[in-house]
Amino acid sequence: MRSIFIILVFALIQSNIYAQVQISGQVTDPKKNPLSGANIFLQETYDGTTADSLGRFSFKTNRKGIHQLSVTFIGYNPFLQKLDLDSAQTITMNIVLRESDDQIDEVVINAGAFEASDEKKAVVLRVLDIATTPSAQGDIFGALGTLPGVQKVGEDGRVFVRGGEGYETKTFMDGMLVSSPYMSKMPDLPTRGRFSPLLFSGTLFSTGAYSAEYGQALSSVVDMKTNSLEKTDQSSISIMTVGVMASTTKCWNKSSLSLSGSYVTSGLSNKINKQLVDWTKSPVGLDATLMYRLKTSKTGMFKMFGTFNNSSSGILYPNTQTGVNQNILLNGNNAFLNNTYNEMLGDKWMIKTGIALNYDQQKFDIDNDQLITNKKMVQAKMAFTHFLNEQTELKFGGDFISYSYEQKIQMDGNFRLPFSNNQTSGFAELEYKLSKKFATRLGARLENSSLLNETTIAPRFSGAYKTGKHSQVSLAFGQFSQNPEDDYLKFAPRLKPEKSQHTVMTWQYMTDLKTFRIEAYSKKYSNLVKFDQPFATNPLDYNNSGSGSAEGIDIFWRDKETFNLNDYWISYSWINARRNYKDYLMEATPNYLSEHNLSVVYKRFFVPLNTYGSITYSFASSRPYHDPNLSGFMNAKTQSYNDISLSLTYLTQLWGKQSVLHLMVNNLAGFDNVYGYNFSNKPNATGKYESTPIKSPYVRQIIFLVSIML
Repeated sequence: MRSIFIILVFALIQSNIYAQVQISGQVTDPKKNPLSGANIFLQETYDGTTADSLGRFSFKTNRKGIHQLSVTFIGYNPFLQKLDLDSAQTITMNIVLRESDDQIDEVVINAGAFEASDEKKAVVLRVLDIATTPSAQGDIFGALGTLPGVQKVGEDGRVFVRGGEGYETKTFMDGMLVSSPYMSKMPDLPTRGRFSPLLFSGTLFSTGAYSAEYGQALSSVVDMKTNSLEKTDQSSISIMTVGVMASTTKCWNKSSLSLSGSYVTSGLSNKINKQLVDWTKSPVGLDATLMYRLKTSKTGMFKMFGTFNNSSSGILYPNTQTGVNQNILLNGNNAFLNNTYNEMLGDKWMIKTGIALNYDQQKFDIDNDQLITNKKMVQAKMAFTHFLNEQTELKFGGDFISYSYEQKIQMDGNFRLPFSNNQTSGFAELEYKLSKKFATRLGARLENSSLLNETTIAPRFSGAYKTGKHSQVSLAFGQFSQNPEDDYLKFAPRLKPEKSQHTVMTWQYMTDLKTFRIEAYSKKYSNLVKFDQPFATNPLDYNNSGSGSAEGIDIFWRDKETFNLNDYWISYSWINARRNYKDYLMEATPNYLSEHNLSVVYKRFFVPLNTYGSITYSFASSRPYHDPNLSGFMNAKTQSYNDISLSLTYLTQLWGKQSVLHLMVNNLAGFDNVYGYNFSNKPNATGKYESTPIKSPYVRQIIFLVSIML
């Protein structure tokens, strides 16, 4: 298990909260009118602020050397100036921005997509947002759970989007597929992402109708953009009750190398917090990460990202279906290597290439039985962008994925279930801006699977019209396909791809400090996998006759302007979804789906106390489940889900070193959340099917830590 607090500590230390050099001034237009809400930040860092109602700004940074100060404001040309942070403790500036005649107010196609990037003027979630959202626990996927369209599936931990299951969301890194983005998980216990948000400058989260560049995802894509070239040498170490982490960065003229490693264990935390899980071995994790960046030319960049993770844990699992307690030991190994190269070819062409390798092994020892699963993936990708003129952009390319799967089972004999698949894909997409107010994007994706012996073509269309200076309406449509899950293909390798169709309409109002977004969508599913009995071994027991549908409305509001030093956002989703798939007896609402979901996140930095406070409230309406003691199918519902999580971070110095005292409380009110029930396969002597509730591994989680930068 990866430490959820290392991420928070380093995010805060690297952010604008700690400071040694103060940068202040005022931002105005040529007529001396203040530009309230202008963004001021040091490029390649997270140090910065926004201008107040008088255009004034002030922030501190502990960065050293030469850094580029960037000042942006919607409708004005950006301002850039190099600052020597070694020359003074205080820097004062008067900055004048001039109105832009082009492109600043152009329409941007964004139906279904939330962009979280520091390179964008309007940021939905930054690395500090993720690190300081208590309910996210320092996890990228946990933070995405506070955005609209995402279901609260507390016993799983993956991202469930708009009626889709967790496997329908695919994760990418710099456009390259990550085949195993989550940590290994125990039954009925949540997993989390493998990667720290500190490794990325931003994340594209698309809840539907995404670009033709992305394939093999029925519901959603998450594309994490890794950091660019580092500018300064730095090293750090953190020692905590949950483990130790160290990192170092070495920079040269046109390259940088970053290394980090961690050893974490939740043994002490499990003793401090009352557990609802009988751990026989507390989760332990060992991680190592390498990031190399090389600027090959004025416009070229090579990136190498490598990571290795080993995790192990053990529980005594009450298997209600069989009526016995099972001793389960889990050991997981994962390695991921991602290499990308981007370059401008003249003024009109750009090339993006990449090679990614992913190896994942999960070993389960269940009493006297053993289950070992090995997955290997190699992907090669090449894409070109041709800028025909200022209004027209053509993007096209292709990728090849070689995937192999093998499962070895020692259970009343030895069994082996292997398969391999070569997936070849190509895509093309044309974006045309008829004017500053109207833009369209038309594309298609072609995919061929050697295992399924199937070729699919998926057209995509999107368009946007600017309704005002800060508002626009967008419409998107697309068809999507995805190969069935490995657990089905290992028995029935000739299944067909599952398919979905998305229609999304969005209206959005956005300024630098405020965002309001309302989105309506409709999804249709076909070719979903069905079977009579789970894990049936006969290929004839599986077919693609399943179907489903989902429609809903997502609302998002974020405000960093109305209240000084305050930041909050509110997400609400309503969904109506039904499916007839797997071993369902009829069309019904799936057991992971809540009709209503609400998240409220509030954050404030208390200057006199030098303390950063965050609180999150999450609500999800009841979820259906099947109770064999009652008549009908999917005939019962859980209680509503509620959670209040709090974090307080005090920034200080201990023994002359920058330090953090951090308190985090999850499920502060101690809500008794039940995600569903496991039922026995056979009735007891009275004819009743016994059941046990599925809950979080703890009632309330309280964490306190001290971190000192050496």
